[in-house]
Amino acid sequence: MILHQDIETIILVANKQELSFKAPDKTTLVYEIGVGKVNAIVSLSTLYEEIKTLGISPMLLNVGTVGSTRHPVGHVLYPEFYAQGDAYTDGFFLENTQFIRGKGVLYSIPLDEFSYEEALLTSDRFINVTTAFYQDIKHLNPLAFDMEGYALASFCYQKNLRFHSIKIVSDNCDGTVKDWESILGEISGRLGSILDQFMRSLDQGKMATSNVF
Repeated sequence: MILHQDIETIILVANKQELSFKAPDKTTLVYEIGVGKVNAIVSLSTLYEEIKTLGISPMLLNVGTVGSTRHPVGHVLYPEFYAQGDAYTDGFFLENTQFIRGKGVLYSIPLDEFSYEEALLTSDRFINVTTAFYQDIKHLNPLAFDMEGYALASFCYQKNLRFHSIKIVSDNCDGTVKDWESILGEISGRLGSILDQFMRSLDQGKMATSNVF
């Protein structure tokens, strides 16, 4: 077991190279989940069993890189909408597709209330604007693409777990993903700094709430 009773925040990262960050104290854990939806769900399911055993209710925070056609490399995003990004964007497949919204508390919303332009779409591939797949979905003009976010958000919604995500753009879906490792050296530190600021803001929010009572 890697968790303990004092854990309040679990930072979920696909690859620890994506994030240069040191947990400030024993209430925060950085947990590597692996790349892709399947690895993410398997890892989170194992983690959830430990959470249940301990009877704790930590906040889960997914931090990592995304591809975006709308924002430059290094731009930081705080997604609020999550959807499955693999192909089935219309037709009868939508009957079994869930659209998730939220920061902290998550909930399922109907498609007509879902904003693709503000959404993180999760796929099992790196998105490239030259492919036929992208041509099929480019009219949705999504915020960004990743490989884990929707799977994590959906699991957290089903299990009533608090969930946030912080993403940094690592490529513009233009084939430069081959330079991903070198790009990480430039942006992992920035992402770590942003995460540190986010954690501080959460602590300040807790203090403000406690001062009310």
